[in-house]
Amino acid sequence: MPRPSTAVAGLSLVLVVGLIAGFFFLRHLVKKSFPQIEGTMAVAGLHQPVYVVRDSYGVPHILAVDEHDLMLATGYVHAQDRLWQMDMLRRAGEGRLSEILGPTTVPYDRLFRTLNLSHTAGLIVRDLHPESKQILNDYAEGVNAFIESHQGLYPVEFDMLDYRPEPWTPEHSILVSRLMAWELNLAWWTDITYGEIGSRVGPARLKEIIPSYPDSVSAAITGGAAKKSLAALRPLLDVARSYRSAFGLGSLEAGSNAWVVDSSKSLSGKPILASDPHLAMPAPSRWYEMHLTAPGWNVAGVTIPGVPVVVIGHTPHHAWGLTNAMIDDADFYLEQPDSLNPAKYRFEKSSVPFDEREVIIRVKGADSIVFTARATRHGPIVSDIHPAFTQPPGTDAPVGQPGSGGDSLRPLISMRWTGFEVSDEVYGFYLMDKADSPLRFEAGVKEIAVPGQAVVYGDTNNVIAMWTSGKIPIRGKQPAMLPMEGWTGENEWKGFIPFAQLPKSMNPREGFIASANEKPSDKSFPHYMSTLWEPPSRILRIRELLRTSEKLSSDDFRQFQQDVYSPYAKDVAGHLIAAYRDTIPADPQITDALNYLRNWDYRFTQADIATSIFNTFFVRLLANTYEDEMGQDVFHDFVFFGAIPYRVTGQLLASDTSSWFDNIGTPQSESKDEILRLSLAEGLKMLRDTLGAEMKTWRWGELHTVTFRHPFGARKPLASVFNIGPFPLSGGGTTVDKTEYKFTAPFAVSVGASMRQVVDLADPEHGSIVITSGQSGQPLNAHYDDQTPLWLNGGYIDIPLNWDEIFRLAPSQLTLVPL
Repeated sequence: MPRPSTAVAGLSLVLVVGLIAGFFFLRHLVKKSFPQIEGTMAVAGLHQPVYVVRDSYGVPHILAVDEHDLMLATGYVHAQDRLWQMDMLRRAGEGRLSEILGPTTVPYDRLFRTLNLSHTAGLIVRDLHPESKQILNDYAEGVNAFIESHQGLYPVEFDMLDYRPEPWTPEHSILVSRLMAWELNLAWWTDITYGEIGSRVGPARLKEIIPSYPDSVSAAITGGAAKKSLAALRPLLDVARSYRSAFGLGSLEAGSNAWVVDSSKSLSGKPILASDPHLAMPAPSRWYEMHLTAPGWNVAGVTIPGVPVVVIGHTPHHAWGLTNAMIDDADFYLEQPDSLNPAKYRFEKSSVPFDEREVIIRVKGADSIVFTARATRHGPIVSDIHPAFTQPPGTDAPVGQPGSGGDSLRPLISMRWTGFEVSDEVYGFYLMDKADSPLRFEAGVKEIAVPGQAVVYGDTNNVIAMWTSGKIPIRGKQPAMLPMEGWTGENEWKGFIPFAQLPKSMNPREGFIASANEKPSDKSFPHYMSTLWEPPSRILRIRELLRTSEKLSSDDFRQFQQDVYSPYAKDVAGHLIAAYRDTIPADPQITDALNYLRNWDYRFTQADIATSIFNTFFVRLLANTYEDEMGQDVFHDFVFFGAIPYRVTGQLLASDTSSWFDNIGTPQSESKDEILRLSLAEGLKMLRDTLGAEMKTWRWGELHTVTFRHPFGARKPLASVFNIGPFPLSGGGTTVDKTEYKFTAPFAVSVGASMRQVVDLADPEHGSIVITSGQSGQPLNAHYDDQTPLWLNGGYIDIPLNWDEIFRLAPSQLTLVPL
């Protein structure tokens, strides 16, 4: 019998050998799928050879003799680097995640099968413009050529989950783009949340927290029926929040910056444009950089893996950027079932059959789930989305499930969203990519229906412009932020605002155009558009920066994208300091904190102490102001979309008399100043508990970090392989360099600049660009995270459009030849 020390040593050696062997096996599994980037490769379907030249960051420049080969090669290259990401996106949109991930994703599948985005995608493909249909077919041919020729060499995630990708179709490309539109849809969340708030507080209090723009809708909803109907929608919020968390989509934010100056304000004598869309930042990046060249094409920028067009980019003629137009493009309707026939619902004076579908969700390692999805003329019945309504075959249907006889006991609420309408965004970006004039570019913008966008443009002919795009419903007098009666016929949409009437600007006298999710129109605009605008902090700062000098350069623009000054923080900190004007703090640490705030420059830098003090104070201020009236669940819904609490809190602080500051859980009545002082004290306690008692160590970067998370990164030890980070960050939710965090889980960054672009139209054949991680979706690949250091430090890569330069500088070249 071996001695214990010998046995332990032997066991340790076995473990070490096993770990080493496991490491090399994992490395083999990962690296076997790395793309071929040099030499020659035969690809089915090509007409002529296609050159794929990659730069030192893995960005492909694709040169083809015709559009068919260009789109086919684009699909092939997307699949080389991002196949598993593409597959997950289409599975999410189809509601088929559980086939590979098991029971935990059944609620997400239930959500998307109820929304029926696959059906919408099918309708869109049927009505596509001929050009869209052709490029989507060609793109799918390229993706499938890769899938067929690389069996056994797929990314490691396919091996870990033990499945292989199915063929790609044009419907899948539409589905991926429509899924992104759903993730950027803000209105439905606020509709439910404000309905819930209205069911818990009186009309006067509800009116106080309606975001204050002149065209804001005023509404009140009280009483038991309202509470019952809104409770039926809570599962929709819960499932959507869980889905976003599981796939690294962060809180509900969809801000962005974009601005352009004309030749009068440009040192180069031509327009300069900057763009940085604010999205969640998973790993891999949502964006994939490309340069596409063929007759009629010469465009570079970012694409969405799964879709064959450049979404934000530049050409030798023009450059453009996008920001979310923050459109209210969704409404909820309370439906009235027919009391005599549960298969029908009432509309006006008629009884109309539900549109019903039997849905089967196949679940890895478990029984399939069967349920009936229903829809009305308004859209899907989203109140059916609830884990309790997801039952295996053979079990009793719960109350409210079709066939249970319980529909009369549970409200039925449908959802109408412009994303369920037929539109052709692929054609829009196709036209924008190929445009040679503002008029032709505008024709492309007109096709962008969902999500609504503000499109900022500049060209070599010294034209700068901005258009608002999107299907914006024309409503009557109905309250657009609350569920409405669906059976009366009085709350129907009356079409959409014509594109020609939407706000736009061209060559303004001031010499620049800027967009940061602000309200785009004044009181003269005759239609309701939204109440979802971001707080004005970013747009005010951008305009201030653009006025700092008579002439600006692209270097200035790159610095502006890193700007971390917050006008919002200056305003709110002023209220906090004023709350102590007649009070001497008993706690010396509060005195020290106030001194930091009084001497603060309102810049959210990593090393700053005042920034940490302000943000912990603000998190507690939100909780102390709203949570007692709303309850924890509704409060979490209210702050999930940060733009609303930022704006509403600024409104309340401007008044000394708001009843929201009173804590209804105490016998005494609290004032605004008392709640401000309480929030500072609690914020300082947060900092002591987190970073220790020494105030000088409370640096913002110690709290405020970013991790780019892969879906597999939620578990150890996979997190160290698949996730990127954490890294300390500057900025915040109200700075130009937006780095948003969740108010209920501070202070990790959940939303930020998903890419940055700067283009000087004096040299349109070069553009500066960077994404959050890298081109590859495969861990251990050199391009999985090689752009992260650039992104963190304000760096960019150059994407040239001149092919002589590309061939001269490129480190690798792959030639795709017909099979």
